[in-house]
Amino acid sequence: MNDAPSKWHSALGRLPVVEAGCWAIGGSVALALHGLPVVPRDLDLLADHISAEALIVGFGDAVMSDEHQWERGDVRAARRVMAVVEDMEVEILVGVETVIDGAIVLGTPLLDVVDSIAVGSRWFPVLSLSTMAVVLDSMGKRELALMVRDSQS
Repeated sequence: MNDAPSKWHSALGRLPVVEAGCWAIGGSVALALHGLPVVPRDLDLLADHISAEALIVGFGDAVMSDEHQWERGDVRAARRVMAVVEDMEVEILVGVETVIDGAIVLGTPLLDVVDSIAVGSRWFPVLSLSTMAVVLDSMGKRELALMVRDSQS
């Protein structure tokens, strides 16, 4: 039996409480929280500078790296912080952009217009399915974007 769902649920429970700034859960955990049939392998958090600092301080010794002007080819960010929480990688991205051939295809999604989803007794800011579909399309993940759109019908 795959224990990934319990890992990401446990990692969510360990997220620091953030009282200032804007942030949201993205990636596969956002899709799973919206009820889509995906198995998250990591936890992606999109944050502004203020909330990123609160998350980093809250994670403490779980933070493994903190890079400025990070780029992986199709995605770049003004800052990328990696932590490991409950045996799950947590990626905090600030000022994230999707790029193709060096050109910005999609800037950071609005972090003050998100869905609020409860896990247990705690509410989390989560990118909406419509935002996730646009993000996935911009990254060339067309099949996953189509699954997201189909789930909204």
